[in-house]
Amino acid sequence: MRYGFFISGEFPELGFLEVENLLRPHSKNFRILRKDGRIMIVESNTLENDFFSRLAMIRESFIHLKTVELNDLEVAFKELSFDFDDKRICVRVKRVKKESDSRSLEIKSPELERKLGALLWKKGVKIGLKSPDAIVKVYISEKCHIGILNHVTGTKQFWERRPDRKPFFRPGALLPRLARALVNLTGIKDGSLLDPMCGTGTILIEAGLMGINFCGVEAFPKVAYGCATNLRHYNLSLNLFLGDVRKLPFVDSSFDAVVTDYPYLRSSKSFGDLGELYEKSIFEIDRVLKPGKKAVLISNRDLEDFLESFSLEAKLIQRVHRNLYRRIYLVKKIR
Repeated sequence: MRYGFFISGEFPELGFLEVENLLRPHSKNFRILRKDGRIMIVESNTLENDFFSRLAMIRESFIHLKTVELNDLEVAFKELSFDFDDKRICVRVKRVKKESDSRSLEIKSPELERKLGALLWKKGVKIGLKSPDAIVKVYISEKCHIGILNHVTGTKQFWERRPDRKPFFRPGALLPRLARALVNLTGIKDGSLLDPMCGTGTILIEAGLMGINFCGVEAFPKVAYGCATNLRHYNLSLNLFLGDVRKLPFVDSSFDAVVTDYPYLRSSKSFGDLGELYEKSIFEIDRVLKPGKKAVLISNRDLEDFLESFSLEAKLIQRVHRNLYRRIYLVKKIR
């Protein structure tokens, strides 16, 4: 089976990584066949709904049928074969290239949709523009990718879970869409995830809503109480401890994933010297993480000097505002 993914333009590098790392526990064997702009085509065994429901930085996914040049698109539609019985089909075209691309400007999506739909109709396919049973999507990037739409990520849910819409709010909290993608980077499917500096609980909430067991640690009593309020708001377990990330109250190799956002010392606080916090906390994260498992560490400073016991799988940089840049480290425990 071939699947295609249309990556959000908000943070495409993170979107590609999210798909790849989430595929690992859900697919015994998969291959990345192509990356084209914000389109990713993979070959995999059949993926269940729980894979697609977890996606955050992916706008849509589709069952991939063909990839062709723009000039060959109409010929490709004439050759398509469908097994939809009496289902009604419609065609939708999405231009993935930027508006500045001259070729993209020449493409009129409504006209192309009508033309491609007419080709299917001539083949005996039932066309239904209102409430169709299936949608044939064409994504036009460097090449044209044809597929059957099988998932659309609902973005309203992330707006509804914005930090300022939760019962307890503090500035600087991660946005839920980003937090969900970061959890997915670890590839966790079974076991437990730890956020040892959980703050208002955004990471814990996204993990819990995906059915992942989680545990949070927070140093400040007022913030820990607020985090518990937020968890209760979403009917999630209050698996939360008041404690110090530099001395975690867990035995060695307790967790299957760690995701945490370090204080930036702007709108947040930290205990003591920041350098000491990084050194001791990363030692503790390494201690409680199981061998071969992954952690995602988010900071506004470089962390390479503290990651000797980990292998670095990826480092992403995201501009938050003005001079604030967020570093996202995906690391794997070596032993």
